[in-house]
Amino acid sequence: MKKTNIVTLFFLGGAIGVTLIQVSSILTSLFMGIINRDVINSIKSFFLTFICGGICFIIANISLKKIEKEDMNSIERQKILKKQMKIALFIIILFLILLVKYIIDNNSFGTIFSLSFIIVFSLWEYGYLLAYLNLKNNMVMIKRN
Repeated sequence: MKKTNIVTLFFLGGAIGVTLIQVSSILTSLFMGIINRDVINSIKSFFLTFICGGICFIIANISLKKIEKEDMNSIERQKILKKQMKIALFIIILFLILLVKYIIDNNSFGTIFSLSFIIVFSLWEYGYLLAYLNLKNNMVMIKRN
């Protein structure tokens, strides 16, 4: 088993574990009849995080499928990567605006939520940039030969 598979499985298992613990905590509170503001806030934050995480995963899958086409040449891949970098930058700016709003409103969950998605999309943008620069460098090396 490759090291990347082990790391991927570790993070996937951790995410599943955290999700199951959160769901169990919410269900236990509901079954025990403890329905207060904290439980309602945790239900809202869980569903918001779950939905946004699912959307991010779908976007990641779609973008990877576009790049992995076998019949594309490097120039077409560079164009797709540029387009995806612009989309990721737009999403980062959107979450930056949300971050400022949540900081002004003194909303700690919103601040953490926005920061986490800014970090995720920044890393994603960095991956796109590295792939783009790698393709560009490969094109320069091909032209030299």
